[in-house]
Amino acid sequence: MHYVTQRIGYNEWREFCGLARIDTLEDLKVVLRDDRVAEMILNMYQHPDNIDVWLGGLVENYLPNGRTGPLFACLIGKQMKALRDGDRFWWEADGVFKQKQKDELLKGSLSRVICDNTDIQEVPSDPFRFGKFPSEYVTCGNIPSINLEAWREETNKDYELCGSPTRIHNGDYILTFNAGKVTALYSCYHGFMLEGAAEIICEKSEWHPEAPRCTGK
Repeated sequence: MHYVTQRIGYNEWREFCGLARIDTLEDLKVVLRDDRVAEMILNMYQHPDNIDVWLGGLVENYLPNGRTGPLFACLIGKQMKALRDGDRFWWEADGVFKQKQKDELLKGSLSRVICDNTDIQEVPSDPFRFGKFPSEYVTCGNIPSINLEAWREETNKDYELCGSPTRIHNGDYILTFNAGKVTALYSCYHGFMLEGAAEIICEKSEWHPEAPRCTGK
C-alpha cells in the first residue's frame, strides 16, 4: 500500500498568514531584498511553490525592529497566542482574576520589584531596554505599585457552607469567584495526569462533582 502526502511549502504558509504569494522571481526579490539570493533560491527550487517554508522564512527581510521576516513573525505569534489562549490558568483567562485585579497586575514591573527589594532609588522605566543614566532613569516614587487590596477575600455564604475543596495528592487547586459561583480548578504537578473533573463547583452546601485525582503516567 502506498501513501501519498502533500508537502505544505512556503507559499501555502504565506497564504495562511494572509501574505501575498510568491509567483515570480520579481516577487521573491521584493520579499528578500537581495536579488542574488532570490535568483539562487529560484534556480535551486525551479518554481516558487517548491520553496521550503524553513528556508523561505529564514531568508525573508527582517521586519522593522525585528529579527524575523513577516512569515516567521506570523507563525510564532499565532503559536504563542494558541498556547496562551489554551492555558486555563493564564492570568487573563475568564475566572482566574477579577477585572480590578487584572488592572493592578498591569501595573507590575521588574523596575518596581527592584525598587521594593533593593536600596536602588533610580531605575529605567523599562528595565529591558538600555537607557543612559541619569537622563533616561526615573525615581522609584514614579514607578506604579500593585495595590493588594484588590485581592481581599470576599465573604461567600456558599463557600462557608461547602468548606474548603478536597486536597489531592500530587496536585493542587485554585479558587475562583465568578458570577456568584465558587469554583475550584484543579491541576496536577509535572509528571502526573488528571483523572476526573478538572473543575468542581460549590452548590447546595457541597462540592460537585467529586474532586479529581492525579496519577502517574
